[in-house]
Amino acid sequence: MEDVIQNFVLDLLKQAGIDQMPEDFKKEYTEKLAVEAERRLGVMAMEELDAKGLEEFEAFMATNNAPKSEDFLEFFNSHITDFSAKSNKTLQEFAQEFLSSATDLKGTKLSV
Repeated sequence: MEDVIQNFVLDLLKQAGIDQMPEDFKKEYTEKLAVEAERRLGVMAMEELDAKGLEEFEAFMATNNAPKSEDFLEFFNSHITDFSAKSNKTLQEFAQEFLSSATDLKGTKLSV
């Protein structure tokens, strides 16, 4: 899952034209975008779980001290119908929001 998010973020930076910025700026932006993508996926997953799924998720978290991304992916795939498609939709909506904001920002002249 981390690779999917990392590739998604790198592609997003490229689409926004940020991939040519200095490395320290790109690194910081990459981290922020990855955190936001993961947050949005988490929110979507929690909204998709029914009451029983939420109980099972609480049990999953209680028995897994530091779950890996693969563990989360396996859990959500087994508890949420079409989790992959819903994840892709969530990421695409985030991409559209980000790219729209980036385009608006590029069009704005900063005054000092």
